[in-house]
Amino acid sequence: MTLFGKPLISASVLALLAALVGGCAAEPPYLLSDYRHHQRGTVIVCYSDETTTPAQVKAMADEICRQYDRTASLQLQQLYQCSWTAPTQAIFHCVARPGETPPPIIRHNAPMRHDPALPPE
Repeated sequence: MTLFGKPLISASVLALLAALVGGCAAEPPYLLSDYRHHQRGTVIVCYSDETTTPAQVKAMADEICRQYDRTASLQLQQLYQCSWTAPTQAIFHCVARPGETPPPIIRHNAPMRHDPALPPE
């Protein structure tokens, strides 16, 4: 299409639009929580439900809970709580496997002095 003999959209504008749209691809799932949350038995994973399966998200949470001899149990799933490219948030609690009684989660890796204090349990 042209307007007064000039193209409406130049090749450079099209290339820029393609780069912007391509840059908005979904990112892989990631942990939003850190070791201080994990020591309380909570794991928070952010992901895109368009590119990530629930099994992949649970596997990430299970990997963290395995450190405490537990398995991940989905407690809450919320939309639009994380980044634009991974908007869904899943909150897991580390629970004992059926028929097992693991020892209590012992906090280690104490927070550094500059870390904000955890709220009381």
